[in-house]
Amino acid sequence: MILNIGLLAGEEQWMIAAIMGADMGMIFAGYMGSVALVPTVKWLWFVIGLVVYIPVVIALVRIFRQCVLDKYDMDRIELYGKVSLLTVVSWSVYPFVWLLSVGTGGLGVSAESILYALLDVTSKCFFSFMIIQMDVYESASAETQKEYV
Repeated sequence: MILNIGLLAGEEQWMIAAIMGADMGMIFAGYMGSVALVPTVKWLWFVIGLVVYIPVVIALVRIFRQCVLDKYDMDRIELYGKVSLLTVVSWSVYPFVWLLSVGTGGLGVSAESILYALLDVTSKCFFSFMIIQMDVYESASAETQKEYV
């Protein structure tokens, strides 16, 4: 998703790759926290995941947004605003599910699985539907006449 959002914003490849790395670090920290047996280690991984999540949010809310504002028209800016808001809001709910399930043990495995599935559908499927409904990825050359032999 970060790749798509970065490309939509027209951001440079190195910045997209750096934010993708932070995203992978966040996911890894969440996984390590969920499999850790020692409570202190579990909470340490949770905090590391939150710290690594901060640059992702900053990139989506400020850096990528400024890039799209500088380079593109209102249709793309509006689409970027929608997909980045959906991403930040839905991804921000994941830590709360982790807290309620793995962190405190307040939710059972079934409830945890259902909540993660709902978040995945919201964050990934709706994101994809929003992206494919717009034709902002079409290049300007698509508007020119093509000669068929």
